[in-house]
Amino acid sequence: MSNKILVTDSLFIFDEHVKRLKNAGYEVARLDKPQATEEELCKAIKDKVGYILGGIEKVTDKVIESTDQLKAIVFTGTAWKGFVLGHGLATKKGIAIANAPHANAGTVAEWTFTSALAMTRNLFTLGRTGDKTFQTTHSLNELRVGIVGLGHIGSRLAELFSSAGAKEVVYWSHSEKQSPFERLELNDLLKTSDIVCSCVSAEAGHGWLDKDKIGLLKNGALLTCLTDDVLNEDDLLEELENGRIRAFLDWTPKVEGYKNLPLDIFYCSNESTAYNTHAANKLASDWVTQSLLNLLSSGKDRYLVNPEYKNT
Repeated sequence: MSNKILVTDSLFIFDEHVKRLKNAGYEVARLDKPQATEEELCKAIKDKVGYILGGIEKVTDKVIESTDQLKAIVFTGTAWKGFVLGHGLATKKGIAIANAPHANAGTVAEWTFTSALAMTRNLFTLGRTGDKTFQTTHSLNELRVGIVGLGHIGSRLAELFSSAGAKEVVYWSHSEKQSPFERLELNDLLKTSDIVCSCVSAEAGHGWLDKDKIGLLKNGALLTCLTDDVLNEDDLLEELENGRIRAFLDWTPKVEGYKNLPLDIFYCSNESTAYNTHAANKLASDWVTQSLLNLLSSGKDRYLVNPEYKNT
């Protein structure tokens, strides 16, 4: 049996953790790029017993098929299914999968709060990136904030808005949560909130935030969204071009037309950046290193996401 571990990219996995893996008796092979191709992964994964998915590459069925000794994959984020596309085959092959849930939840909530406040106060138009010199804006204490998805990110975000003095904070989730905030039906939240923060994961489904839902937003509402897969970019663009609502996204849309929108209507990240702080990356690196060592030694870990892998 091999003692080799594959680690992709360099952002999440710190040198101290590579050293820890080596001290545990493993040889670490680095594929230092954020988005390795399927061909590169098929080649790199051979003769590896462990794999830390530290980039944004897609682990397809073809990659899983090329494994010959792999026992465990650990993803450095939460939404592992969007990256380990071959998770069904991996489970059938007896490969354990773990992730680092909510390691970056606080920093993602922090980013969302910051972006919403910046758009509310219209900083991008009133600053040197824009051309306005004076404009009266709203304050949070005038606004209702609706959180769509009250998981780790949504819960922290609700606390941030509440502590900053938002007039009201409400939420929607599939089920009632233990929370000091009021739960509304999704349509009611969308219709009545001044700021709507989408915190649902990719598991909501491709294009879940579509024309029907976006069309319910009240005039002048601000939408923030963290996950590109859940948003129908064409449907949002239509509303933004009408100037009816505003938005801030944590990625650059693929659909043409967004770059022509005025700054007080739309702003976005050049690349997804909400998660990227030193503290969050360090925590993820801590967690995935320990998870991989646990899985390789015992097959068990608290962050294991496919416990049925042993029964196949």
